[in-house]
Amino acid sequence: MEGKPFIIPIFIAHLGCPHRCIYCDQGRIAHPASAIPTPEEIAEEVERYLKLGARKRKHLRTVQAAFYGGSFTALPLETQRGFLRSLAPFLEEGKVHSLRISTRPDYCSPECLAILKQHKVATIELGVQSMDDEILRTSQRGYTKEEVKEAVRELHQGNFEVGIQLMIGLPGDDAQTFASTVAEVIELRPHFVRLYPTVVIQGTQLEQWFRVGRYHPLTLAEAIILAKGALQRFRQARIPVIRIGLQPTPSLEAPGAIVAGPYPPAFRQLVESTLLYEQAASIVDGSGIERGGSLTFLISPQDISNFYGQGGQNIRRLRESFGLRDIAVKPDPQQERGTVSLCS
Repeated sequence: MEGKPFIIPIFIAHLGCPHRCIYCDQGRIAHPASAIPTPEEIAEEVERYLKLGARKRKHLRTVQAAFYGGSFTALPLETQRGFLRSLAPFLEEGKVHSLRISTRPDYCSPECLAILKQHKVATIELGVQSMDDEILRTSQRGYTKEEVKEAVRELHQGNFEVGIQLMIGLPGDDAQTFASTVAEVIELRPHFVRLYPTVVIQGTQLEQWFRVGRYHPLTLAEAIILAKGALQRFRQARIPVIRIGLQPTPSLEAPGAIVAGPYPPAFRQLVESTLLYEQAASIVDGSGIERGGSLTFLISPQDISNFYGQGGQNIRRLRESFGLRDIAVKPDPQQERGTVSLCS
């Protein structure tokens, strides 16, 4: 059971959230708002995904059921226990191997963590968003960066897999403060990170600020630059970035749902494609090749599409910028992902 786990998502949108952050309409971001799922509904959803996984031959992978959308540990303890107990039969039968929850840094008490450990919760994602106290205050997050650090320490001590979610372009954030956030998160040594660009969603306080000129969202180019820099630094620190960009949902993509901000469906591809182009351009620039020459690049097979870029734009740019006659791309399983080299 190696590789990435097969995730079974269970949505509890808004449940447990003690604050409404200025950017949040979680019913659109995560899943349409609904009543609290019953144990029967949770079991039905798990069975449905298990059948889907078996059809796709994913039953050989580790299976993890994940509660998404709310702040799980901010729920009443009995509600938490009820959700967790609903999955106990699947864990006992070995159909599901572990659980994952999302929560806030200020709701990681020893009592909650003990309950989670008892019920085979292995992964805890913290919605950190920023490590700057002023940005957290402006965004109405309700905690400080010191509380984030303490929560991560508690999770590491409890031997949980720790994920951290960050947002790019929050009110008051800039390249310098975001770089500081990335540096402080690297010091915390999470097992993985998610990066989300801030978008203005209809019906939020951030939309009101945008309408009156109090908030100016990042352009797509600005968001790519910041995400690219963060991705590079997390890779250098050997911390996987498992997602870049919001997960498209029907409600989020409904007409008028997103008022402003960088929301391309293939945001990660744009970021990784830009990184690969810059590496390739640097290599060509230092190669001493004359105009009209030809080059062959070695690329990880998983990076081929990103290296070409949308519509092959990276290849065109390289040809035009350096006057190359021909550019070939050779898949090389030995090439590290996210890197480029020349074929000798």
